[in-house]
Amino acid sequence: MINGQFGDFVPCSKETTYHLFVDYGKTYLLRIVNAAVSAEHFFSIAKHNMTVVGMDGAYTKPVVTSYITIGPGQTMDVLLTTDQSLGRYYMAARRYSSEDTSVTAFSHINVTAILQYKGNYSLTSPPIFPSDTLPGFYDYFAAANFLAQLKSLANEEYPISVPLNISTRMFITASMNELLCANDSCASGDSKIATSLSNISWVNPSIDVLLAYYRNISGVYTSDFPDLPPMWYNFTGDDLSTSLAVAAEGTKVKVLNFNETVEIIFQGTNLLTGSETHPMHLHGHSFYVVGSGFKNFDNESDPQGYNLIDPPKVNTFSVPKKGWITIRFTANNPGVWFWHCHIDRHMSWGMDTAFIVLNGGTEETSMRPPPSYMPPCTDASKIALKETASFFGDVNQT
Repeated sequence: MINGQFGDFVPCSKETTYHLFVDYGKTYLLRIVNAAVSAEHFFSIAKHNMTVVGMDGAYTKPVVTSYITIGPGQTMDVLLTTDQSLGRYYMAARRYSSEDTSVTAFSHINVTAILQYKGNYSLTSPPIFPSDTLPGFYDYFAAANFLAQLKSLANEEYPISVPLNISTRMFITASMNELLCANDSCASGDSKIATSLSNISWVNPSIDVLLAYYRNISGVYTSDFPDLPPMWYNFTGDDLSTSLAVAAEGTKVKVLNFNETVEIIFQGTNLLTGSETHPMHLHGHSFYVVGSGFKNFDNESDPQGYNLIDPPKVNTFSVPKKGWITIRFTANNPGVWFWHCHIDRHMSWGMDTAFIVLNGGTEETSMRPPPSYMPPCTDASKIALKETASFFGDVNQT
């Protein structure tokens, strides 16, 4: 939907299609959010170029484009200059599917809103559709070409700080997987669909990791999320053995010291038919995307092409199917921070982990205590409120 409506091409929404009324000759700032949880999208406005100037709350160098590619949870700031003939123009979006073209079981609706110029003119003609600028559902290279243009503004007024001396390096695979079911315990047979990071499919604990870490409760998670995947193979190869897709379950986290500088290479794999791009999202931090490419990551040649001058600063970015991205960030926000694919079904199937950033040496660089009362949630509330008087008494004193 666009602002709650499917638009003119869906009968139930035709009478309530969202309209944006504009004056000729002005420049408008559009804040575009992909609030979907199931797919990336292409977006275009008929006969109009857009200028991308920001992404995820950080300025970018201006990118003039006829379309954008935006993933779940991503935000973009776009300038639109109304310089066309008075009339009506469709703002349209459609799903970008990076899956195999044989995968067709998804909505093929073209979602629309109407950009309508103010003034005296006839409305007898239908709005113009961006048929020449809105990429097709499977246009993998249109998506990649757009994302490759994004760079930080990185000037004196808005400087950036890309970590150069890295203290922790990780290589993480993002995969579609299967989990084996003992004694045919799954309704579908001896296995069920899953996802993983480095072949570990996340299991949600009964007590949240934040509470367990803060209260030093053992047995909730382990701090052994690996820096490297458990096995190496041709990650982007075709016809990979299904035996490679069998994942292990676990609630494993990565512990980082305060102010540690981190580099992560995310490698997309081609396991199983449903393999696709994965928009990875980090809570609590923004990160710089210093490199990306197709194929398997090459540890010798690919780092030579890293952009350490003006890489985009974001909190969500897509790991391409059959490709990789490299990110860098400084772990300067103490706490427990969720890492996950922002496609909801992938997140629920296990493409998640968490970073625990330890406290620094001062009150300002340490986790804040919880408020005097937090709304209880499920089993965690039994632990959280068990020692309410003594725990929150200390909090109130500070």
